[in-house]
Amino acid sequence: MPKWKKLAKQLGFLEPTSCSLSQLESITKHLDGRENYLDPHVLKNFADFRFPEKKFPNGKFAISLALPYYHKPIFNSMGEYPSFSIYCQGKDYHFVIKYLLQEYLLDLKKAYPGHFFEGYCDTGPILDRAVALASGLGYLGFNTCIIHEARGSFVFLATVLTDLPLDEGESLGPCQRCGACIKACPTGAIRKPYLVDNNICISALTQTKGFLTYEQMEMIKGHIFGCDICQLVCPHNLGIPSSSMITPFYKLQNPSFMSLVVPDAGLRRLIKESSAGWRGINTIRRNALIALAFSNEHFDPEVIKKVAREDPSHLIRAYSCFCLQKRTGDKSLWTELLSDPKAPIELRSFYESVKDSCG
Repeated sequence: MPKWKKLAKQLGFLEPTSCSLSQLESITKHLDGRENYLDPHVLKNFADFRFPEKKFPNGKFAISLALPYYHKPIFNSMGEYPSFSIYCQGKDYHFVIKYLLQEYLLDLKKAYPGHFFEGYCDTGPILDRAVALASGLGYLGFNTCIIHEARGSFVFLATVLTDLPLDEGESLGPCQRCGACIKACPTGAIRKPYLVDNNICISALTQTKGFLTYEQMEMIKGHIFGCDICQLVCPHNLGIPSSSMITPFYKLQNPSFMSLVVPDAGLRRLIKESSAGWRGINTIRRNALIALAFSNEHFDPEVIKKVAREDPSHLIRAYSCFCLQKRTGDKSLWTELLSDPKAPIELRSFYESVKDSCG
């Protein structure tokens, strides 16, 4: 086994694979014509993702890394899925992988002096999934997830670019093509094999800031952050072992929706440290109020009324009013909120869109 593979495995990564950047063109060309469906990050870096050789003239080869993170999920009170996606129940993987990447890059530079190495994870200017697919790290699922043969799709991906001559990988191709993920997606976001519509993907909607439409709220319901439905039904994920690299925070595995509306200091800290923290606590609280509105989980109307009257966020006050109206029929606090001269225009538009939808 080459040293660059041994070094990665010593840090906890699965056995890495490699490819040349020239191999990515045949994969990234499939992004053409799909701009309306893409994740904002992909869209923002479209040119770099599409033509990586131009972006990285010194990086002729790429190493694909995968870190497993699966843990058996605990379903929420709606009984269908975990409130927090499995990937964001523990410490923010960006920080974990950043640390491991730094160690790996130091080890590589010691082992191969004089060569160029640069690492990225998730938010870099290269498409980690394209590298993983071209190098043979895993199959490509209909849901566009990379599926590792032994660890399924519950893996975090990272990429190291280098001028070190490496083997050109061989793509493993598609998954079993059973279509289970397409059938299971509640919103139909997997429009066809390998095409996910980010506009109606539950995971993307839970991460959207600000006011959502009533239709969007119906889509996310009990999802607080992220969605694992298409992965949990995938036959490639049956029987995969739990990971010891990133352990979940117990309080994020199955929190009550009420606890997320008015989180204590400890819960706020855990959310901030998790992969769900980057969108801010109020996105989590908004989603918890939506979940309360559409569920039968116990809630305290007096606490929600207090939030509706006193919370510093107009967003949270509005969703508290919506939750009360949806669960109890009480519309009285809307008048107080709408009369606030500081209420944003978006709040009034939100009210108009939901005022007749809470019967």
